[in-house]
Amino acid sequence: MNDNRTKVALTREGNRRENVFTALDLVRGDVVPKLRDQVMLKPNFLSGDNQLASTHVDAIRGTIDFLLTTTAPPQEIIVAEGGNEAVPGEAFENFGYYALIDEYPIPIRLVDLNQEENWEETHILLADCSEVPVYMPKTVLDCPCTISVGVAKTHDVCVVTLALKNMIMGTLRKQDRVKMHGFCSHAERKLPREAQTLNINLMRLSRYLCPDIAVIDGYLGLQGNGPIGTDAVDFGIAVASADVFAADTVMAKAMGFDPLHLGLMHYANEMGYGTADLDKIDVLGTPLESVITPFKPHETVHLQLQWHEPDAMRYLT
Repeated sequence: MNDNRTKVALTREGNRRENVFTALDLVRGDVVPKLRDQVMLKPNFLSGDNQLASTHVDAIRGTIDFLLTTTAPPQEIIVAEGGNEAVPGEAFENFGYYALIDEYPIPIRLVDLNQEENWEETHILLADCSEVPVYMPKTVLDCPCTISVGVAKTHDVCVVTLALKNMIMGTLRKQDRVKMHGFCSHAERKLPREAQTLNINLMRLSRYLCPDIAVIDGYLGLQGNGPIGTDAVDFGIAVASADVFAADTVMAKAMGFDPLHLGLMHYANEMGYGTADLDKIDVLGTPLESVITPFKPHETVHLQLQWHEPDAMRYLT
C-alpha cells in the first residue's frame, strides 16, 4: 500500500456504532493529527422526525467512542446542526441526542445553528450568474476541528448527498440555503440549471466549510426521491476519511454511482480540492466491490446529471 495515496475506510461490522468506530480506527493515522481540544460533530437533521433522512445518534456515539480512544481526547465536543425543524431543538429531542450529555466523561454541548448570532459573509451565484451574499456561522468557522457525520442518501439536485453537502447546507444560514440552488425561492427552482448552480456553489463554500474529517453512515441508506423519504436500503456500511471528497467518492460508488460523473466529485478532482478518482484511493477494511448496492436514483436524475456549466472555472477560481 502506498502511504501517499488517499485512504478511505469502509466497514461492515454488524451494527451502526461499531461500523463508525471501526472505520475511524482504520484511518486513525490520518484522522488523529487533525483533532484538537475542541471538536465539532455535524449531523444531518434534514427532518425533525424522519430518522431515515437524519443522522442516527449511534453514528455520533461511534464517533465519540473513537475520539475517547485517542492519546489526547478533545476537551469539549460540540454537536452542531441547523436542522429543518418545526420547533427549535426538536431533532435533538426526537432522535435521542440529549442522552449523550450524561453518557460520556467529557463536556458535550448541543448547538442549534439556527439560533446563531454571529455570521460571516461570503458570496455565491444565482442562476443568472449574478452574485448574492450568504452567511456562514462563526461557531463553525472558528471551530479548530470539524467532523461531518452524514447519511448515505440520494438527492433531488446533486444525485447523492453525503458528507460535504451535509456540512455546508446544514450550517449555512437557513434562509440562504435556497439561494445555493440559484434561486431566491423554492417555487422558482428548475432543473437542470439548479444542478449547474448548486454544484458550483457547494465548491465555492467548501473553501470555508469543508470538514476536516468525514464519516458517512450507510447502515440504512435512503434511495429514490431523496433526500427525504421512506425508501430504505439495508446497506450495513460506514465510510470514514480525512479527505471528505474521497469519502464521498467511495460511498457514491458503493451506492452504484460513477463518482466522476457527479458534479462535486468532478470539480474537486479537476481543482485538486480532494481525491475523487477511485484509482488514487486505497479502500481499507471491507472490499468496495463486495458492498456495491445500486440505489434507485431520484426520478429527475437525468436532469441532475446535466450539471456541466460551460464557464465553471470562471466561477470556481
